[in-house]
Amino acid sequence: MTVQLDKISGGYGDTLIHRELSLSVAAGEVVAIVGRNGTGKTTLARLITGELPLAGGVIRLGDRPIRPLAAWGRARAGVVSMPQTGMVFDTLSVHENLLLSGATPAQIAAITRHFPRLAERMTQTAGSMSGGERKILGFARAMLMPGTALVLDEPSEGVQPENIARMQALIDAKRQAGTAVLLLEQNISMILAVADRVLAMDVGGLTFALEKHQINREAVLSALEI
Repeated sequence: MTVQLDKISGGYGDTLIHRELSLSVAAGEVVAIVGRNGTGKTTLARLITGELPLAGGVIRLGDRPIRPLAAWGRARAGVVSMPQTGMVFDTLSVHENLLLSGATPAQIAAITRHFPRLAERMTQTAGSMSGGERKILGFARAMLMPGTALVLDEPSEGVQPENIARMQALIDAKRQAGTAVLLLEQNISMILAVADRVLAMDVGGLTFALEKHQINREAVLSALEI
């Protein structure tokens, strides 16, 4: 189901980080947004998921406007999010975190086959794990949650290369299943592996777009250096 942002504005209190920003992510498409730290990638994710209120504009999931919905309502409507921080419940075990996705035991077993480290630590509290391990757990929980749109904010940060490759495979599986995926990321290898389009973000909005045939390491690097 397509995610459509039509001239959205928002930020923190009276400080607008984004002004009349528009973009769309089609069903079965991975759109990567790249840019330096501080350009507003995480703010954009929070505006989409409802963690921050919109000051203007419209967000649609398919034909349905979701701006009136709170964060929990957007999640119920099909917007699944993996935030950059706070992606797990630290006082709960790995298994309890995965159960909160609503997944069945068989689905949890399947995701832990992708990430054996999680299978080894099912009874361990998430807060006692390393930052990279918590990232993997947050990613796994997002993959298990039902939804038609997926917002991933820096999923590869602090994660070992072999687990990044597993993440890429699961993102590709979501795309093939028809999920609209918005990936906010700085890992060039992941972007090259999964993105159908790349949008470059600088302070004030989106600066340029790369279509599939234009995506290469040099082009993505130029976006990160804006």
